[in-house]
Amino acid sequence: MSKYNLLFSSLEDIKLKSMTKANIKNLKKLGINSLYDLFYYFPKSYENSAVYKKIIDLRNNDSAIVKGKIISVNRKYLFNKKLMVTMNLVDDTGILELIWFNNKYIFSSIKVGDEIIVSSKAKVSSRIQMVNPSYKKTKDESILNKKMSLEPIYPLTKGINQNKLRSLIKDSIDKFGYLLQENIPLDFLYDNKIISRNKAITNIHFPENDDLLNLSIRRFTYEEIIVLEANILKNKFLVNKNNKKLYFTEDNKKLVKEYLASLSFELTNAQKKVITTIYKEIRNGKIINRLIQGDVGSGKTIVALIMMLYMAENNYQTCMMAPTEILAIQHYNNIINEFLKLNIRVELLTSSTKSKKRKEILNDLKDGKIDILIGTHSLINDDIVFSNLALTIIDEQHRFGVEQRNKLREKSQISNVIYMSATPIPRSLALTIYGDLDVSIIDELPSGRKKIKTKYIKDEEDILKMNKFCKTKLKEGTQMYVVAPLIEKSEKLAAKSSEEIFEEIKEDFPEFKVALLHGKIKNSEKDEIINAFKDKKYDILVSTSVIEVGINIPNANIMIIKSAERFGLSSLHQLRGRVGRSNQNGYCFLEATNNNEITEKRLSILEKTTDGFVISEEDLKLRNSGEIFGTRQSGISDLVLLDIVENIKEITEVKDFIQKYLEEKNGNIENEYLLFDMEYKKNKKEG
Repeated sequence: MSKYNLLFSSLEDIKLKSMTKANIKNLKKLGINSLYDLFYYFPKSYENSAVYKKIIDLRNNDSAIVKGKIISVNRKYLFNKKLMVTMNLVDDTGILELIWFNNKYIFSSIKVGDEIIVSSKAKVSSRIQMVNPSYKKTKDESILNKKMSLEPIYPLTKGINQNKLRSLIKDSIDKFGYLLQENIPLDFLYDNKIISRNKAITNIHFPENDDLLNLSIRRFTYEEIIVLEANILKNKFLVNKNNKKLYFTEDNKKLVKEYLASLSFELTNAQKKVITTIYKEIRNGKIINRLIQGDVGSGKTIVALIMMLYMAENNYQTCMMAPTEILAIQHYNNIINEFLKLNIRVELLTSSTKSKKRKEILNDLKDGKIDILIGTHSLINDDIVFSNLALTIIDEQHRFGVEQRNKLREKSQISNVIYMSATPIPRSLALTIYGDLDVSIIDELPSGRKKIKTKYIKDEEDILKMNKFCKTKLKEGTQMYVVAPLIEKSEKLAAKSSEEIFEEIKEDFPEFKVALLHGKIKNSEKDEIINAFKDKKYDILVSTSVIEVGINIPNANIMIIKSAERFGLSSLHQLRGRVGRSNQNGYCFLEATNNNEITEKRLSILEKTTDGFVISEEDLKLRNSGEIFGTRQSGISDLVLLDIVENIKEITEVKDFIQKYLEEKNGNIENEYLLFDMEYKKNKKEG
């Protein structure tokens, strides 16, 4: 293992002639700080294979290898101080002009009379040229009789070019490649016919052929998943092992049964399944760390209420943290109405809570007189102390940072946490990002829930038809949301602000009462506006995406989203979920000002389906996985070869293998090289 450690030593400690101070400085700009980083700095693409040609046979854009003799070498500085080196190379058929920019080394390394081989794309006009070609001084004729190896193309920075980086990587692999010991457990390696690490590292940088390149990419894709999942699942295994029988409940369910009997509807099978799973974990004294994800309106909140009531009935406190005051108030109002008759005390704590009331809540919370506390991020304040907190519910969990979530969790020794997300996450992403959580999916909507009809509005004719339809529905008594992408007017962005749209709507719908709501309005005013809209004092509410979460007004069944192309698919789906919350049909109009091919493709997805999981999968395909919320926390953004969508099969295979491996090894990783790589990746991510 001592030699393996050399992979992780700093570049300054690497005994290599080409590892100069200047090169080290430039490598560090690329995030390369060790030999390991250099080996794993994979090419972004490869140049097409080239074949040997005589100069007279070169055609424009031909990828070719040419052998000849240098007959002239010149250099000059252009007007922008850029260095240009030109050389003339001849064979027995003609002259080829070679040009390099900003390459001082080339001028001193190649002399008149040198025989060299060059490779690049030819530019043929009045002259035949190659710009910044690869070159090699050689008398080896064998290279001319076969295709040249694929040339790697790397992301660069100022001060280092492709040839220099290729040379650095090749020299390093040639001298230190033997240090790369096998870090994939041998059972998995052999069962899946994965090529060795040493062979793969050479062929991912300098592939002998397409087949070996593909096998190398496959190998390192599996390796990335193994290192990621081993880190996540090892921690999960140890937490579960250490968190058994840490608390006890008497399993009282009298109040829960009363509450369920009072509901005017029956829980879906998906809801019952999640509740049964959590009950079982609590009865076994297991510390819960579970994500409940479900589509808009799937009934996640009712599951949370039942679990909070169950814990209160068994003499434990619970709390729920929501991302906005509007949502926290809504949760509080729902819970207080439901639980008051069950003699369960529920309190609300936000930044708007008056100091006298806040002091009372803090004292009663500490004394155990409060069963359930609802609030915003205010709940993580140091002066909030619970008597016996046993369950924390975090709603819309992706809106809170890791530190905020952990700080709330640390307020209890019995750190049971249920995270809820109304933004459906593709299974492929959940397997990776949330590998340390147990994931429950509520994929069934309550019976009687109406589907939302969605229409993509492309032009003025569509707008006129839409407005006519909306006026008819408004006259019948329904209400309408109009969503704007911006609060205020922007000179940089083409989209209209909420103030501008507010004025337009008043003009287009003169016979109806219109209100305006956005994030800059004080919380007290927001509540007044929302309550007035709920009481039908307004027909239309113009708002920014502040209504995306937490607004529940069953009579509002129409939504127009302006400049819909500016929103992500998941956000549009979330917004759409504000309508269709009654036994009436919901209508959502997606009005776009930029109707290009991408916009049409994206918005057409929402026209075709209301399934949030399908939409999230399509969203993931259209976007970079690193843009999806939370990925930077998970390590997904550090991955190079893994495609979250395309590699779901490989992710599943690895996850199943690692779980079985940890069970057999009692949570230990016996491959010391894998263990070392896991630690290095973890430390690098944490900075």
